[in-house]
Amino acid sequence: MVKTSFFYKQFVGFAALASKRDWAIVSSMVVGILGLSKALLTWAHVDSNTVRSMTLCGLAGMLPSILICLPVYGVVDDLSRDALHSFLKSLKFTRYFDRNGIRFYTQNTSAWMRWDSNRVAVSLLPNGQLRVVMPFYCYRVLKRWS
Repeated sequence: MVKTSFFYKQFVGFAALASKRDWAIVSSMVVGILGLSKALLTWAHVDSNTVRSMTLCGLAGMLPSILICLPVYGVVDDLSRDALHSFLKSLKFTRYFDRNGIRFYTQNTSAWMRWDSNRVAVSLLPNGQLRVVMPFYCYRVLKRWS
């Protein structure tokens, strides 16, 4: 049997927003969508039903950006460390910092574009495997990459 992937998914978490900073970004997006759409549509003399439906559509359009950041938990065997690092490098993830034995990687983008929930966390398990937590969109790319 041919090994098709080095990442073994265990489960998908439900906490899409990992920090206060992520909550602040999403809150400002919601307030921006609500305020800006209301102001522009009122200025354009559009009726209130259209304003309400446009606002709901704007909020619904924001949901995928939250859902693709759901954390995926899994393990990587000891022999596949290089494959994991190659995958992270191909997505332009760089080592960000270490805390309590967990190594965090973040994308090499502007600071204002980085969500804390977009980090990849890698820690060593006692049996030599790596415990990896990555956003759902990274997992989808990994399934296609490997």
